[in-house]
Amino acid sequence: MLRPFQGSYVWLLATLLVLNGSTAQGQEIKEKAEAEGKLMFYAAFNANDSKTLIDGFKQLYPKIDAAFYRATDAQLMERILTENRAGKSLWDVMMSTSFYGHNLKKRGLLASYDSPERKHYREGYKDPQATWTSIYTNYAAFGYNTRQVPRTSIPKSHADLLKAEWRGHIGVDSRAYEWFGTMLKAMGDEKGMSYMRELAKQVQLRNGRTLLAQLIAAGEFKGGITAYSQTFEVLKPAGAPVDWVYLNPVFANIHPLGAATKAPHPNAARLFIDFALSKRGQELVRSMNRIPDRIDTPPDHARLIEGIKPAFAPAEVIEEFERYAKLFHEIFGGR
Repeated sequence: MLRPFQGSYVWLLATLLVLNGSTAQGQEIKEKAEAEGKLMFYAAFNANDSKTLIDGFKQLYPKIDAAFYRATDAQLMERILTENRAGKSLWDVMMSTSFYGHNLKKRGLLASYDSPERKHYREGYKDPQATWTSIYTNYAAFGYNTRQVPRTSIPKSHADLLKAEWRGHIGVDSRAYEWFGTMLKAMGDEKGMSYMRELAKQVQLRNGRTLLAQLIAAGEFKGGITAYSQTFEVLKPAGAPVDWVYLNPVFANIHPLGAATKAPHPNAARLFIDFALSKRGQELVRSMNRIPDRIDTPPDHARLIEGIKPAFAPAEVIEEFERYAKLFHEIFGGR
């Protein structure tokens, strides 16, 4: 039987061995990555944010010639699949949305890498098989025009949006398919379908979440769902008369980061993933007016993650994406 002091000593020794092992592994990856000398990052960020992350990486690892290719998530997917059909793999790491991250994993194009930084990420924000980890999340909120909506009318639940006062005054993104499918599953199919049919009587469609937020600020709509809380926060400093609330459950649009199965620079890919998931990398993500997913790197505005019951797109919704898109338009109209 160990005495208390002996038990503490054994625990300390074990901890030091783990830390030393982790440090040694990190040093080995760094040396191999520097020997590879290059990194290609495929990003669904805008160009400025892609450059910010790459420049932060190059500051730490100047021996690695890191570059990025920026496109929309759909364009990235098409480029990756075209390369794969041609028997090429020109990318090392990609960052996209949950739909494309799921499909790349399903096709076997994402390598498993259990970065030591992943312990700082909650379940739902990382793949159990370690093929991806989300670096930031957009949360769907109910945004409203503060000049048109009195405090007493601010909704507290999804059911409040069915009140007569909101009829015709709510905007919805015309292609919010993942939001739609995710909310159906979160509410339960039968209850969710009933709710969406009633909601369709209240709303008008507009093309794009950012446009929707801008239209709310301009007073075209009293409020809107499917746009993201952070979008409204960015509008407020310029004097836009907008605010927002979360109505649980909240659709959480994650952004998976993962390495290519056939990465031309596999160690540089691992090193970049470690960096992007680290506190330093996540602070850069926060500087982009995004909501980092690392638990010890909260956003600038605490309420952006307070009281959230996140709802992630289930595999069923992603697998049957076209069916949910068709169902969305059958209920809400548009195309």
